[in-house]
Amino acid sequence: MREYACIVIGAGASGLFYAAADGLSNQGEIRQFNNHKLILEKTPYPGQKLLMSGSGQCNLTHSGSIKDFVGKYGEKGKRIRGCLYKHSNLELTFWMESIGVPLTTRDDGKVFPKSMKARDVLNALLAEAKENGWTLRCNTEVISMTIVPAENGNDPGQAQIQLQLSDGTEVATSKLVIATGGASYPTTGSDGTFWGIMNRDLGLHIVEPRPALAPIYVQDFSYGALAGISFEHVEVTCNNHVTKGPMLITHKGFSGPAILHTSQYAKAGDSLKINYLPGQSADVICQKMKADQPGNKTGLANYISSQFGLPKAFANELLADPQRKLNTMSHKELEHIAHLITESTYSVSGTGGWKDAMVTAGGVSLDQIDLKTMAVKPEALSPSPGEGPQHSWPDIRIIGEALDINGETGGYNLQFAYSSAMAALK
Repeated sequence: MREYACIVIGAGASGLFYAAADGLSNQGEIRQFNNHKLILEKTPYPGQKLLMSGSGQCNLTHSGSIKDFVGKYGEKGKRIRGCLYKHSNLELTFWMESIGVPLTTRDDGKVFPKSMKARDVLNALLAEAKENGWTLRCNTEVISMTIVPAENGNDPGQAQIQLQLSDGTEVATSKLVIATGGASYPTTGSDGTFWGIMNRDLGLHIVEPRPALAPIYVQDFSYGALAGISFEHVEVTCNNHVTKGPMLITHKGFSGPAILHTSQYAKAGDSLKINYLPGQSADVICQKMKADQPGNKTGLANYISSQFGLPKAFANELLADPQRKLNTMSHKELEHIAHLITESTYSVSGTGGWKDAMVTAGGVSLDQIDLKTMAVKPEALSPSPGEGPQHSWPDIRIIGEALDINGETGGYNLQFAYSSAMAALK
């Protein structure tokens, strides 16, 4: 059994951020050429999901004040505030450029590599990890873990965790970093299976994983022919959660940022309300149509498209008779149309599954983690160390999407991958 100073499980974004930044210390950049640090990746290639991020362009983070990030992680955002503040978006952008990846910020605040190629980010991280003395082993899956506490707690160097690998070999370390990701896009390797191993072998509690940032499907969906049509700004309400932003019609339902952010709150049977003119009420829209009505022979679809900026193809599908003239409508009919535009209500039939979800909600409970260092609290482990000294147990840290944290689209999930990885370097 070969022993390593540190082992990282998972060569995704968070694991590679950790290894690539491992050469940094409080005294500046110090390379650690010890070749006794190992990254284990169960798929043939590292960073497969990273290469998919931002449609292959890699939306690394978002610009602006880091204080605005906290609300992008839902109710748990406040719990990781310290981690985000200490290792902020500004730190991430400075560090990426320092390792040879120039960045650019779009008008919407999203930050990308200037080349708009995720491959450039991956290559830089791999190069830095190699410089820092890390060895990468792909096609190698961890199938079990065994904690070996130090005898009598007198020698913390003896406390280890032993890993049994899929090739029949075993490795051991006193410091383990778990960066196995979530369950979305399972073909990239983050299929959620390692949560079961963490629960079985370490006794960690796993908050039930579910797809997040996924499309929403509705009953009797009638807009399949409009797939590809987008709206710059809508307001989506589901279970008292209100989200504003762009929306996209797909062959099977709704997608786009406003829908993706709502998906974690939606389940089959829920009511989904969409205001295609956010900030406008049915009464206001109705009054405008009534005021424009006298002598107006414009067809309804043309009128709605020109006056309210909605796609004409959508107006054609929304209206029972899109060619009917505005001046022939009764006030009751205009009220109905105003409600369709501002309060269209659909019954949710479900959300996209793991193949469609961008991230995972759920994972290792934050209650078991010291969020200053991402270290697993000793009392969370099974068997428990009891009254013995904490240093008699191996150092186990969990970072990135393996934790019960998920952010909105826009670079927030990669930001947490970085922030948690940097915190774990303590």
